[in-house]
Amino acid sequence: MPTFEEHVVMSGLTDGYWIQAVDVNGDNRPDLVTSGLIDGEISWFENPGWTRRTIARVNRPVGLDAADLTGDGTLDLVVTHDYGQSMWACGPGDGTVSWLRNPGDPDHRGPWERRLVGDLLSAHRVQVGRFRAPDRPELVALPIVGPHGGPEALREPVRVTLYQPPENPLTAPRWPATVVDDAAFHILHDLTTTRHGPAWGPTEKLVVASAEGLSWLGVDDATGRWRHQRIHEGERGQAARTGFTGSNSVAVGRLAGAEVGYLATLEPFHGNTVVTYVPAPDGTWTRHVLDVYADPNEAGEGPGHHVVAADLDNDGEDEFLVALRGPMPWQGVFCYKAVDAARGWWVKTRVSSASAARITVADFDGDGLLDFATIGYYVPGYFLADNPTVSIHRNTGRRPSSDREHTRLRGELIR
Repeated sequence: MPTFEEHVVMSGLTDGYWIQAVDVNGDNRPDLVTSGLIDGEISWFENPGWTRRTIARVNRPVGLDAADLTGDGTLDLVVTHDYGQSMWACGPGDGTVSWLRNPGDPDHRGPWERRLVGDLLSAHRVQVGRFRAPDRPELVALPIVGPHGGPEALREPVRVTLYQPPENPLTAPRWPATVVDDAAFHILHDLTTTRHGPAWGPTEKLVVASAEGLSWLGVDDATGRWRHQRIHEGERGQAARTGFTGSNSVAVGRLAGAEVGYLATLEPFHGNTVVTYVPAPDGTWTRHVLDVYADPNEAGEGPGHHVVAADLDNDGEDEFLVALRGPMPWQGVFCYKAVDAARGWWVKTRVSSASAARITVADFDGDGLLDFATIGYYVPGYFLADNPTVSIHRNTGRRPSSDREHTRLRGELIR
C-alpha cells in the first residue's frame, strides 16, 4: 500500500469545500486552487512555497474547472456560484456560471477579471472537455436539482447544459447554451470524465452520479446527438430511512491494462457506503459493497463526499481514495487497493485523519510519484469539521523505475 506524509498548507479555515490542482502560473508545477461556500473566496496557493493569493470573491462558489479559454497559454477558471441557500432552497435568480481570466502574472495581487458564461438554476458542477470534437473544448454545467427551485426541485429532472465558447470570450456578453438533457437525472451530485467506455466515438464521455445511480452521458458519433446509458441503479436499500437513492460521486479506475477496470463510488447522496462496479464481458456491471461508514444522520446523510482514482504506487493499476468529512472515526481519507476486483476483494488503509471535503491528485513535489491534497469540510450552518485544513499528503513510496516512467507521469500531470 502507498504511504504518505502530511504537510499542512493552511489550518484554521473559516470556509472549506473545493480543492483542485491547477498549474496557475505555467511553471509545470501543480498549484492549489481552493474555495468555500460561505466566505466566497477563491484562492490559489503557489507551489512550492504555498503563498496564498486571492483570485475572486463571489457569492457561494460551488464547483470549478480550469482551461485555457483565451488561447494565451495560461489556465483560466470556470466557476459555478450564486448557488442559493441549499439544494432545498434555491429559486429564481440562483445559479450562475462565470469564468475568471488568468492575468498571466504570478505576482498579480488583485482579483482576476470575471465574465459571465450563463445563468443556470442550482448550477453545482462544471466540466471542460472535448465532448463533440477532439480539438474543440466545450463546457458542461450540471445543476444538482430541477429548474424551478424550492423543495419540489428535488423531484424534477435537472437541466444539463452545454456552453460553447464564443469566438472571442473577452467580448461576448454570455456564451451560447444548449440543453443536452432535461429528463434523465435527479439530484445530480458529481461526475467524472473518460475517453473510454461506450463505443460512441473518440470524444470524452461523462460518468454521472445521480439519484438514478451511475450513467454514461456523451455524444454518439453515429447521430451527433447526446445520449445517456444507465450503468447501475446504485444504492436502493436506504431510501426509506434517508430519502436518497443512487450514487453521490464516481471515479474511473484502471486495472490490468483495462482503462475502465472498475468504477468506485460513494452512495447514496452524501452517503456512507463505499461501492465498486466491475464490468463483465456481456456489458453488465457487478456491484460490490466494500464498506458502510456510520449510520445516516437526522438529515439522511453520511460522512462520505468524494472519491478519486489514480496509480499511487506505480504498478500500472489504480488505487482509489475516499474522502470522509467526519466526525471521527469516520473522518479523513482511506486508500483502497485491488486484490481481486472481480470478487470484490480489496485492502484498505487510512492515509489521513483530517476532514476531507474533496481530494485532488498531482505530483506536487516533482519526484514522479502522485501525491494528493485535501481541504476540510467547513460550511457554517451545515457542517463544521474540527480544525479544517488545506493539506498536501506527499507520497513516500516507490520511485519510478526509469526516466521514461518519470516523464510519462509528469506528462499526465500537466496536460
